[in-house]
Amino acid sequence: MYLKSAEDQREEYKKKHEANLKKMDASQHTLNKNEKLSSTFVQLINERCNNISERIRSIYKF
Repeated sequence: MYLKSAEDQREEYKKKHEANLKKMDASQHTLNKNEKLSSTFVQLINERCNNISERIRSIYKF
């Protein structure tokens, strides 16, 4: 029962995370040059998100 609840919660937050990433990516295309994040900063955010995703996957494997 707890495992099912944890898996449901993981899926819910995964969907929210993916939606936020899509929103950030879309805003980078619509904002003017002064409002956009630098490409280096976007790359760092993406790397951090990938690291978090990998850690979450390894936790749920146990």
